[in-house]
Amino acid sequence: MFQLLMAPSNAVCDRLGLTDEHERGMMRMLVNMMIFTAIVVVVFYVGWRIFA
Repeated sequence: MFQLLMAPSNAVCDRLGLTDEHERGMMRMLVNMMIFTAIVVVVFYVGWRIFA
């Protein structure tokens, strides 16, 4: 499960050629935050439209 969640951010790090673990950690955090924020916004919007 963890591998599946980290796959998009690891792909971005590999594409950018980041090798330092600290840089990869920061980039993974940024990418995961953007992905999960987009998911939450969509879920909130759909919920708002259903229950409003």
